[in-house]
Amino acid sequence: MPAALLPHDGLHRSTPVAAVVGAAGFLGGSVMRTLSRSGIEAIPFTSAAPAVDGIRLDPALRRCDAVFYLATRISPAIAQCEPERAAQEVASFRTFLDALRENPRRPVVTLAASGGTVYESRCEPPYDEQSPVGPSNIYGKAKLEQEEALAAASDWLAPVVLRLSNAYGPGQRTAAGYGVIGHWMQAVLAGEQLRILGNGGSSRDYVHVQDVANSMLAVLNRADALRAADRTTVLNIGAGEPTSLDDLHKLLEATVGRPVPVEREPARPFDRRDVWLDIRRAAEVLGWRPKIGLAEGLADTWRYHLSAAREHARSAQRTDGR
Repeated sequence: MPAALLPHDGLHRSTPVAAVVGAAGFLGGSVMRTLSRSGIEAIPFTSAAPAVDGIRLDPALRRCDAVFYLATRISPAIAQCEPERAAQEVASFRTFLDALRENPRRPVVTLAASGGTVYESRCEPPYDEQSPVGPSNIYGKAKLEQEEALAAASDWLAPVVLRLSNAYGPGQRTAAGYGVIGHWMQAVLAGEQLRILGNGGSSRDYVHVQDVANSMLAVLNRADALRAADRTTVLNIGAGEPTSLDDLHKLLEATVGRPVPVEREPARPFDRRDVWLDIRRAAEVLGWRPKIGLAEGLADTWRYHLSAAREHARSAQRTDGR
């Protein structure tokens, strides 16, 4: 259970109140469930029930001790094709931060940032929090601008940046640009070939969504110390080890129990070759480490996709029978 917080209005309460902006999303849903299981009052905000309407802050946010900002409508591919959408995301985040001036508690505000796109690509991984930043695509630039906006708001909130690696797991969208693992599993179910973009030796850092959600619970557990920090707390959250696309393909075949054919295509211009993170500082600051290995996480995700496919088939049968 989280340590007790003493809100800045002087009213003691035994457990904090948290807001999750983007609660209907892949990561937001997992964070909501994790906070709720831990006895935390978690207030969800979605596009249908926004945290800020114009410039007006939802009254519930005025009593929150912590805010998790997980809302996004872009991927690297979307940002590259539609840069105006990336710019709008940054502008919306700045509006949200400005509205938080109404919260008297100096809340701990955690941004889900991008460990896969903000670091300087000319440097060799693994990247730690002191590695040079230098985004090479529009998505990474937008994410870094959000980090900078959060840091600039430190007079009225306590900024925390979690630079996430490639999150995956049950419930992830399989629309274009949202995670290779979900796409591959959908392709297996459809009897299609997998697509490997670029060199199959290129590596990524795959972290299960439950481990990411646990890192955010750990932020809440350390909220007092993070609020007392005199600078933005920046932490890498990932598995801390690289997995090549070719190795991921082999693990997937082991997970589904059969060979899966592959179609190789050229890499996209904005794709990086190798990205993985040094996560030791998150262990030092939060006491957090990932617990779900890739083989276990793939099995968990595959069960989800199988279950979703069966439910879809049952639903289609019910519809056909009407």
